[in-house]
Amino acid sequence: MKTCLASSIILVLGAASLNASAEEFSWGDVAFQPRAYVGYANYSLESGTFTYIDSFGEVQGPLQFDTAGHDKIDINGPLFGIGATLASGRFFGDFYYQSTLDETVYSGREVEEAGVVYNDGNVDAQHSDWALALGYLITDQWSVFAGYKSGSTDWDQSFQGHPVELNPDVTNFEGNLSGEFDQDGPFFGASYSVPIGPGALTFKAAYAYLDGTVKWNYREDEFNGGTDPSATLIRRYTLDGNSNAYSVGVSWTQSVTDNFGYSIGANYHRYEFDMSGTSVGELTNAPETNARIDGGTLTEEMFTLTASAIYRF
Repeated sequence: MKTCLASSIILVLGAASLNASAEEFSWGDVAFQPRAYVGYANYSLESGTFTYIDSFGEVQGPLQFDTAGHDKIDINGPLFGIGATLASGRFFGDFYYQSTLDETVYSGREVEEAGVVYNDGNVDAQHSDWALALGYLITDQWSVFAGYKSGSTDWDQSFQGHPVELNPDVTNFEGNLSGEFDQDGPFFGASYSVPIGPGALTFKAAYAYLDGTVKWNYREDEFNGGTDPSATLIRRYTLDGNSNAYSVGVSWTQSVTDNFGYSIGANYHRYEFDMSGTSVGELTNAPETNARIDGGTLTEEMFTLTASAIYRF
């Protein structure tokens, strides 16, 4: 079967690729190739050191993703995705969406400190991303592409606590810590395909300039014998920044029948965001507190192994 790069763009920033000729399956002069894939993802989001500046001075430390003070989220597990490619002549377009499962990245714990028992729940996190791109086949082996991508990582933890003994200075409390890291922006890149026997080996590299935003929320309700909170503490962080981002990948694609093919691939990306922002604190019957957050980084890395099934119309 003749091969070309009609959908090598699928490799861009973390998906699988299909190389097939538009002449063999088409609606008129338009080729359509939907796909579904499964795989394994190794994803991490790690905080560097930030400087927190308020009326009391400066404090340095990482962004903490849970009540235990962890500064890194690691997701290791299944990855699922869908996508489709349209091609006409030497022009092509592609879309994909992929996501991990909602994974437990840190297990809950029970600790006792200063006469208080803290029960922290699991920290659950999930990452998803999508991309839309347009490309052009320069030759039967080289292609270039450009597009827009977006990704999101969410995490969440509930907690509660109570005094070991009756203590008028310590109340029962419960709360929730949650966060979201969103990044999006344009990308461009190139791919090179080598026909080998019944299939093709494709290499790709891409560059992206991404904007990133972190929204971090902490709420703690204290209960002094009643069902309604006697006091509530709220803390919110909002961070913004940008990153030069890079991605590389390789895939093998082969036809099984005239209408069915498969692809296996490996992809890696790394983004380092320079972040800054603000912190707002609220406590019942107390003035609002504000702080500036400067000089920190968030580093996102993702490695995936995928196996795709492609149907050709």
